[in-house]
Amino acid sequence: MTGTSTAAKPTPGAWQVSLGITPSEAECASMTGAESVAVLRAAQRQINAAHAVWLGLVAEVGSRGLDSEDEIVRLPAPDRWGADEVRTALRTSAYTANELLDFAWAVTRRFPQLHAAMAAGDLSIERAKVIHFWTRDMSDEHASTVIEEVLGHCSIDADRPWTSEQIGVRCRKLGISLDPDWALRRFTESHRDRRVISWRNEDGTATLAAQNQDPAHVAAGIARVRKLADDAKRAGDPRPLDHLRSEIALNLLDGTYADLTDDQILTHLATTRPTEHETHEPEAALEPEPAPVARSPHRGVQLTAKVSTLLGMDRDPAELAGQGPVHAELAREWAEKLSAGQWRFAVTGPDGYAISSGLVTARPVDWERRRASDHGIVDLLIPTDLLQALLDGTLTSPALTPWWPVLEDIADQAATAPAEDEETAAEDARRRFPRPGLRRDTQLRMTTCQGPGCQLPATRAEIDHTLDHARGGLTLAGNLGPLCEHDHDLKTKGGWQLIRLGHDRVRWITRLGAVYDVEIPPLIESDRPGEPRERPQPRPAPDEPAA
Repeated sequence: MTGTSTAAKPTPGAWQVSLGITPSEAECASMTGAESVAVLRAAQRQINAAHAVWLGLVAEVGSRGLDSEDEIVRLPAPDRWGADEVRTALRTSAYTANELLDFAWAVTRRFPQLHAAMAAGDLSIERAKVIHFWTRDMSDEHASTVIEEVLGHCSIDADRPWTSEQIGVRCRKLGISLDPDWALRRFTESHRDRRVISWRNEDGTATLAAQNQDPAHVAAGIARVRKLADDAKRAGDPRPLDHLRSEIALNLLDGTYADLTDDQILTHLATTRPTEHETHEPEAALEPEPAPVARSPHRGVQLTAKVSTLLGMDRDPAELAGQGPVHAELAREWAEKLSAGQWRFAVTGPDGYAISSGLVTARPVDWERRRASDHGIVDLLIPTDLLQALLDGTLTSPALTPWWPVLEDIADQAATAPAEDEETAAEDARRRFPRPGLRRDTQLRMTTCQGPGCQLPATRAEIDHTLDHARGGLTLAGNLGPLCEHDHDLKTKGGWQLIRLGHDRVRWITRLGAVYDVEIPPLIESDRPGEPRERPQPRPAPDEPAA
């Protein structure tokens, strides 16, 4: 069947008028800052509802087809030609149309609760895509459970709204908890398709990518490239960091830096600095040193895992900083790989928040000992009642024996807080920067930037004074928290205020007067649907005044 579209074109501006979001420039200028924020949020809800209508029509168009008598009917599901109707109607590619129809069908027919939330204005299409991506290959039962858990956090008006990234992380963690085999299967199938590819861009440049790789290896690789570029920059290289990283990465791959140490790489890189006229000086001849034992420094690899997971007592998700949740089997594998790195612990109370922390010097029996050249980090989380139960024999695990030195080390440190005289404590509180122990404790208690929706790992963030040091803020645990460079500048230069409400929450007040509370999540919380998650009552804020 062939034909042409005869649908009338909408009058210019009719779409905007139908949504009621066409205030004139003068009207916009007359709004207060708070009013402009309110109108923006209302417009977003209207857009969400409009997208619900649009997806419903995509599914409707895609499910229309011919029956046995060549009559146009509504099919039980899209046939192989359904996406072509969408493709031609929207003037898009076949691949895009297939993906869109698959998504629209899932939202409107498989998970109608998503469509209802969009129609009510609570769910944006971006968040719906994230939920669909993680639930599309789950069973209907597990997918519905995950959706029920996250849907209440999708609205911008929710009590605890989540960004798309936070929703994705939660979906992954719940999926791993509900069905560890699903997570393992998804990882294994994707990792089996790992590859390195390149393609030419329209402007004549080229792109190189390593796809479906082990996330810890990716973190270690990019961290090494960043470290070399940072060192070159500190040594006076005038090139932008991204240019340095690009040159270093390709030279590592193409053999330019074969058998060179990091110091020799930096020496070579210095010879390629552009002169004033963008010319390169001759490269210096380098005498490679004997190749050392091949050991990855694991720079940039940070694993956070429950001790119970590493002991094989559960298959709960662990976390690779900057990469997200990983399944238990990968966590156990990488814990041993990172044995020579820095190990830290946090003992948690009933509410899941840390009550003590420190460095772990012991390692499981026959595992490699600490090595200064290894920059990997393992953060061990253990509830105080589980620690006691393991030590007194109430609970056992097949893997407990080799881990005994680690458990005893943690228990000894948790039981004996380091003594500090008042004079030293007062001096430390006046310091501009926290000592390593306090910095480490802050990073353990708050694992990511405190900015709204920011997921930058605390180890890559700045340790910020909530009440600025220059204004009398003390360097104490109750006045410190991680902030990425952007959110730090937002607070100090952008006119936003940050207020500490307690150990589990901070409040941001924007320059337009909008207020957003950001939860500092517990280190250990129930990731199993159906188990109640009682958020503790906010503890009193620090005695010193907030910024």
